[in-house]
Amino acid sequence: MTQNAQTYGQNKRWVRLKVDPADLRPLMKREDARPFRDMFIWLALMGGFACLTCLLWGSWYAVIPLYVYSVLYSTGSQSREHETGHGTAFKTKALNKFFFELTSFMVLRESFLRTKSHDTHHLHTIITARDPEIVTPVPPDYRALLINLFMVDRCTRGLKDTTIHALNLLTKKDRQSGRTALPVGAARKARLWIFILAGTVASSLYLSSWLPVLLIGPLPTMFGGSLRHLFALSQHVGLAQNVRDYRLNTRTIHLGPVLGFLYMNMQYHLEHHLYPNIPYYHLPALHELIKDQCPPAYNGLWPVFTEMIPVLWRQRKDPNYYIKRILPDSANASA
Repeated sequence: MTQNAQTYGQNKRWVRLKVDPADLRPLMKREDARPFRDMFIWLALMGGFACLTCLLWGSWYAVIPLYVYSVLYSTGSQSREHETGHGTAFKTKALNKFFFELTSFMVLRESFLRTKSHDTHHLHTIITARDPEIVTPVPPDYRALLINLFMVDRCTRGLKDTTIHALNLLTKKDRQSGRTALPVGAARKARLWIFILAGTVASSLYLSSWLPVLLIGPLPTMFGGSLRHLFALSQHVGLAQNVRDYRLNTRTIHLGPVLGFLYMNMQYHLEHHLYPNIPYYHLPALHELIKDQCPPAYNGLWPVFTEMIPVLWRQRKDPNYYIKRILPDSANASA
């Protein structure tokens, strides 16, 4: 048994911060105007760069707007799928549902699969035997880390699962999780996804052009997926496992407004795990409220990876090695 596993066995309740509920109450409030504005800007930017790609098609200059479009498509949709999947982005449930289904298609992960997996991730964050969303195991799989920079595994797995579900069948992973049947409507949605993707491929063949498949489906997800994967790595990788304190296994990172918009404020990831019911637009205020009880935030992605990469390399021989986050003296959390 590793030291981390012993820690998990000793502390069966998550550490909670001491925060006045009156201070949290206004941060729990949801609205429609701000997230709708953010969604509109995101979709408008995607549309603009898609049009620019079409106008420049046939020239190598088209690669630049195509890459920006793909980052918006892949990384932007992942962040929005995450927030709407929590049901916290919009006050109106129907708007959360609509954008959740839209972005689920863009990231090629069916919504019913994401809901169960991500709920379990929050319940057992980086508990190795229970968390289904650990980005990389310890010791690390370096080959998988490189392949997933282009979201190859996610896209191939998503296409395979969707095809099986379109036939109203269960995957091996479905059966292993105890599922005996698909949720109502899941097979119909999977067939719609297959129809859209097949129609996109047919359009490319008919037009003798790569454009349709570069704008819809797995190719833009893979082409623009590197930043998305770096964001995912920055959340928990290299930190303590099997501990019941989010401050020790989750990072907060200060990012500029452009990356913050793209990431939908999930750079405040520690705050999000501590209070997952708080909408993304209130996370900066939550950070200010609790930062005295938490380790200092990282100033950008660069210090995260300069700290993380040597740890990942060392873990190939010493899987018990990890980054030990230092709690401030003022931390007054309780179990």
